[in-house]
Amino acid sequence: MAFLKSFISNALFLPAFVLSAQNVNRPVPKQLPPYEFVRFDTSYHGYYLTAPFRLGGNAGDIPEPAMILDADGYLAWYMQTDARSLLDFKYFPEYQQYSYILFHNPDSAQFMLMDTGFQPVDSFTTVNGFAPDPHEFQITSNQTYWVAGISDSVMDLSAYLFNGVPGSANTHAVGFVVQEFDEDHNLIFQWNSNDHIHPSKAYLFYGYNPANFDYCHGNSVTEDSDGHLLISFRHLNAVYKINRFTGQIIWELGGKTSSFSFPNDPGFSGQHDARRLPNGNIALFDNANMAAPPKRSRAVEYSLDTVNWIAQKVWEYQYNPGFFAVAMGNHQTTESRLHLVNFGLNFRPNPSFVLTDDAGNLLSELFFQDSSMSYRSSISDIPFDDTQRPAINCTQNGSTITLSAAPGYDRYEWSTGAESQSITLSLTGVYQVWVNYGAGMIGSEPRLVSSLADACAVSSVETPDPGAPPAIDGYFDLLGRKMERPEKGRLYVIRYKNGWSKILLRQE
Repeated sequence: MAFLKSFISNALFLPAFVLSAQNVNRPVPKQLPPYEFVRFDTSYHGYYLTAPFRLGGNAGDIPEPAMILDADGYLAWYMQTDARSLLDFKYFPEYQQYSYILFHNPDSAQFMLMDTGFQPVDSFTTVNGFAPDPHEFQITSNQTYWVAGISDSVMDLSAYLFNGVPGSANTHAVGFVVQEFDEDHNLIFQWNSNDHIHPSKAYLFYGYNPANFDYCHGNSVTEDSDGHLLISFRHLNAVYKINRFTGQIIWELGGKTSSFSFPNDPGFSGQHDARRLPNGNIALFDNANMAAPPKRSRAVEYSLDTVNWIAQKVWEYQYNPGFFAVAMGNHQTTESRLHLVNFGLNFRPNPSFVLTDDAGNLLSELFFQDSSMSYRSSISDIPFDDTQRPAINCTQNGSTITLSAAPGYDRYEWSTGAESQSITLSLTGVYQVWVNYGAGMIGSEPRLVSSLADACAVSSVETPDPGAPPAIDGYFDLLGRKMERPEKGRLYVIRYKNGWSKILLRQE
């Protein structure tokens, strides 16, 4: 339970650093966090799944959403619940099911399944007295279900020094638990880190507290290609492979007792989201908490040689300019070698997530408004039925311009904040409407009104294809004076030739 309080509370009570006049360029209902989406390349035609939640003083005021964005970054569907937080929204194409985690309080979380009609169909939670852990929910190849939990075991650590001081003989070691259920909710497998990993493997960089020693901090569980488990442990700086039948440790990647050496890489730390790729490699998001300065978070991929026990770095991506994302995040690699890199706990001017190709070229990037971030995001070719998206009808009678959605829905949400079937316009702009669909709200295609004199002329929103990030026009200080080169440690403005601009901090 203490671990869950750390997971949620530490994030929720960080101060909100909100810059004024932040760019937002996509319509959203009034209760959702606004964002800026930039599409550099039109080759990707799938969807983005994300679940932002808010930090700072407004945290908890509004239930947090699951969101699906179309390839142009427009909000195609969203859902809010009465839970404290909604995390890890993703899609499993082989089972045509969505999953997400509802966190209510440190003792209560639900691991949810939803069908392609966006209706919840099942839920799981931990058993045997273990509190739920909202880090992970997975469907296995046998269509069983892995949920994460928390174990609190009292251990005698008085023989071990922590920052030169002996540990407590009554240390509460917070372990990471994996429970596997079949479709009938029968528990068929359970693994507890407290039975297999000693807390002395933890790095004191992450702290020691005898009343709540979160020594391993598991944050992802996935099925390896041979059916065994791969678990990422943030506070061990390691990924463990666990025998699915015996629970024994097969190997360790990283950490104090790594089975592998890293001949061309310094290794990773504070990592998240370790996954086996179709090509046999291991990919993860390296937060780089214990990296040498300047710390730069990255997506990274390793080829593992289990004969010579070598982990060879074969690919990595850092945003330019690089930055440090202190916690959370994920890295998804598709079979076509697209990479969705979600940076977790970080704020503007850095992106919330980016989509790149294998050469590291930016295809798109998204910036949530400061105080909002996403634990994980993903891309997928989901079976989304565009024909269900509501159409916007436009009528004009003299100077009166009306946009209307079809009748018969229980709810309407316009990007103006209106909750009626129709709205009257007085300004040009891009408009959307969302209507109830499944457990959430489905969004129309965006409607561009570029002229009040001829508002109902057929006009669609088109996304240009610049083919590459725009050319840089120059660097300027915050007073608008041009700079030859930004100084280290100083905020500056980068302007692009297409008119965009960003505020950045030069860190090296």
